[in-house]
Amino acid sequence: MRTLLCYLLLCPFTLLAQTTFKAEGANREPIRVMQPLKGKYHIAAWKNDTLNAHGELVLPNQPGANEFLYKQKIYRLYVRPGKTYRLTLNKDDIKIQAEDEEGQLALNRLSLPFYQTVAIKYYKEDSLFAHNKIRILTEMEQQLHPFDTLNIDKGFREYAEKLVKVYYANMLACTFMPPMMKMDFNNQAQVKEIAGYWKDVFAIADPKDPASMNVNTYFDYANFCNAWYLAYFLPGSKGTYKRQVQDDEYWTRKYDVIQSDYKEPLKEYLTAQWIYAITAENGFEPFALDWFRDFNKAYPHSIYTPYLTSGINTVKDYLEKKKKDFAVTQHFIKDSIDSFEQLAASFKGQTVYVDLWATWCGPCKEEFAYNKALKAFLQKNNVQALYISIDKDAVDQKWKDMIRYYDLQGYHIRASAKLMNDIRNIFGNNRSLAIPRYAIIKDGKMVLNNAKRPSDEEALYKQIAGFL
Repeated sequence: MRTLLCYLLLCPFTLLAQTTFKAEGANREPIRVMQPLKGKYHIAAWKNDTLNAHGELVLPNQPGANEFLYKQKIYRLYVRPGKTYRLTLNKDDIKIQAEDEEGQLALNRLSLPFYQTVAIKYYKEDSLFAHNKIRILTEMEQQLHPFDTLNIDKGFREYAEKLVKVYYANMLACTFMPPMMKMDFNNQAQVKEIAGYWKDVFAIADPKDPASMNVNTYFDYANFCNAWYLAYFLPGSKGTYKRQVQDDEYWTRKYDVIQSDYKEPLKEYLTAQWIYAITAENGFEPFALDWFRDFNKAYPHSIYTPYLTSGINTVKDYLEKKKKDFAVTQHFIKDSIDSFEQLAASFKGQTVYVDLWATWCGPCKEEFAYNKALKAFLQKNNVQALYISIDKDAVDQKWKDMIRYYDLQGYHIRASAKLMNDIRNIFGNNRSLAIPRYAIIKDGKMVLNNAKRPSDEEALYKQIAGFL
């Protein structure tokens, strides 16, 4: 009887322990959500979801920082056990129903733009580290000030402080990235000076503090410290640094410092993040399978393992599919092509959809998911597909393997140095080329140099139809 009474008393409480995100006027729109894994923020925990017909997404209470990516903007709720939260968007206005409403609103008023963009801007305006340190610390205190005056619990306050401090430590570290890139490790005065800069950065936020696992600013910070401090500056100051030779070293060096320089629980946490990151990039590096095997041996009951399996299976699938022969509809342009005009001229009398891509370009590969519908449309309308890779010679084999894996039907060419130079002039902005990029050729000449993506199906098909 006592058990039944407890259940009846707790049941209403349990029903209220939920988190609701609502966008006024929305109807079944996509949203990405990150609910923490036992209180920890983890990039592998992000998942795609959909608002219902009323513009709502209702989730069970998951203590810690809950994040929502909606229309390219992040919204946050710091969730406490057994509490109910409701975040409502009405255009640019945010309303939050919660016991700590003011604290939640302050959390969503935080401005944390991409740290590297801001840091490089500050460095260009003033290259003196001491001046940038004062500027950044002042800005950090301004961001933290609202949380000092609000009635929020200790956990919420500590979360907000860690979120902000990790972000600004990362920004300060990035302000001296330009001089680090020109380091002369034989100059002991310069080495000592940069070592002092790092000491000031770590005074703001220790990259080896396990409490950092709770905030989304930590992944970038740990990644930056691993690359520039543990894998570059420290070995350089000891005379043991060797320049990167292969592209894979971008991944393997950071993995190695995670294994050698971190203790638990950060070692498990960061290893899982890095395994997920490499598979999410769809580079299909086979050594990711070795990392995953070692991870399972070291952590047979890890909470992160289920979030890594899908990416690892994709690598396995890739390694199998790349063994297949090319399809008869996959054609390689072997002629020497020095300009885009020359390339376009080889398609006289045809309409061609052009895809500029590279094996290292994540967004390019994401668009290949829409190629089945695109292929059907192109075939129906007698339109050719031309895939131009801007990859270097060193990844020629990977380029061909990905053509097999993604089943890219049509014509293929990997740009020579001369063709690449012309492509930058035509499609770039001050010779800075952003991909994926798409174009349309008609009767041997380019008629549209910025066509829609395959994911913009209706708009793209309408564009192509206009040139038939």
